[in-house]
Amino acid sequence: MATSPYLFRVLAKPTKVDLDTWEEWTSLENIASLIETKAATRVGLYQAFNDYPLATKTPNTVDQTKLHSVNVTHSDVEPPTEKRCLVMCQTEDPDVLKKQFLKNVSQGSDIFSGKEPISCAEWDSRVYKLIQDFDPKGAGYNDDDDYNKFYRDEHLYMLSKVPGYRRSQRYELVSSENLSLSSVPRFMAIHEFETLETTDGPELREADASPNTHRVIGNAEFVNVRGFKLVQTLSGIKQ
Repeated sequence: MATSPYLFRVLAKPTKVDLDTWEEWTSLENIASLIETKAATRVGLYQAFNDYPLATKTPNTVDQTKLHSVNVTHSDVEPPTEKRCLVMCQTEDPDVLKKQFLKNVSQGSDIFSGKEPISCAEWDSRVYKLIQDFDPKGAGYNDDDDYNKFYRDEHLYMLSKVPGYRRSQRYELVSSENLSLSSVPRFMAIHEFETLETTDGPELREADASPNTHRVIGNAEFVNVRGFKLVQTLSGIKQ
């Protein structure tokens, strides 16, 4: 399936409703509208999942972690215990998508007893531009050149050996509506796995042991490593 050139990413924390109610609105009204209006080509709803073995995942109390002898500094804008509901929308036109999203969150909903979704949650929304789509199985730092070369020439191929690996997509930040650009990571890599139970296996340990991994990740100003479990996908693309 073709991948759209932009990704609109919304990470939310319900404040006046529970998580199940928020996901119900997200699924039945928000996602459905984004697809029906053709603002998005494909939308995925995910829920934060932190119960997997990975030494470098962002800790609940955000701090540094260790990649062998290298310190990894984590961003404090996405602590795993905070915003836990993730929506990722592939789109051809992020401006059209943002306009439809803002319309959706500003309309009263019966699910929220007439209240507007915008009053029921806190969120962080960003637009990313696709810079690489690595799909070997057909599953659907400051030096940018070095960073990109590391991913293209080594890291993704090593990740593809991990049991359960499906594919990866890499994005570069275009805009951030709720947080300053300087406070969030500029690059985002999405790695899809059938399970996260293999993240402590020999294949990923080999990738993490690479000197290039130590150099690139260790030199990053900050990172954020989180796991999410797929709840639902909806696509407007004919396959």
